[in-house]
Amino acid sequence: HDDHGDHDDHGDHDGDDGDEHDDDMVCYDMSTHTVDNSITAEEDCEAAGLMWTAANSGPGGDDDHDGDHDEDGHGEIDAGEDEEAFEYDPHSWLDPLSFNEQLNLVKEKMTLTFPEGAEIFASNAAAYSVDLIQLHSNFQDAFGDQGSCEAAGLDASIVANHNAYSYISVRYGVDIMTVHGLDPEGEPSPAEVAEVVEHIKEEGITVLFVEEYTDQTAVQSIVEETGVQIKVLYTMEMRPTDSDDDYISMMNKNVQNMVAGIGC
Repeated sequence: HDDHGDHDDHGDHDGDDGDEHDDDMVCYDMSTHTVDNSITAEEDCEAAGLMWTAANSGPGGDDDHDGDHDEDGHGEIDAGEDEEAFEYDPHSWLDPLSFNEQLNLVKEKMTLTFPEGAEIFASNAAAYSVDLIQLHSNFQDAFGDQGSCEAAGLDASIVANHNAYSYISVRYGVDIMTVHGLDPEGEPSPAEVAEVVEHIKEEGITVLFVEEYTDQTAVQSIVEETGVQIKVLYTMEMRPTDSDDDYISMMNKNVQNMVAGIGC
């Protein structure tokens, strides 16, 4: 099993987040969490309304599943066998620093394409970057060294229905055990459900996190066996149901829900 801490493509946690990526690129369909191998060019991928991204752009498929912290203190994902069918976790935007890098790439591409808008692009990107850095600070204040969870003497450990949160786990050292892997439509086996139930009972976990689009009846058996409450961790793969919500507001809700769920 690989260690999450070795994923240099995700970004060095000492600040070298701008390193060049050497991974092969793939065309990714966010709606199905699958790679379209028939598309091999960026322009064709974008024309199809899909996402052109690095094949190993994030933690996921083949990582260690023991739920322990790795050597440099960053959390690991614990997930089921379904995850093996996927090469990586595509939810890179759930890491504010990774999303900030994407913001700068978009700004650079738009400036090259529409040079007359360079000034406004730079201004808008700079303003939004401030929001992203503040969001990163909010996560650190909760889960980082000397954060509220550490101050309360609590481990940053949660259980979620779907392995969509690897970037949060790696960036902020949150241990996340999941009911099933990267496929949002995947069905967990009885053995996987039993393992999660045992973990919840052993660790005294009181909250199970689900995506905002999840049919909560799918996890009802876990709720009935453990008495956990359900809270939402937003992945933002589709348009928000609340028109007042945006990326920043939903990510701050993620921080608040995780803090409430852990109790710190």
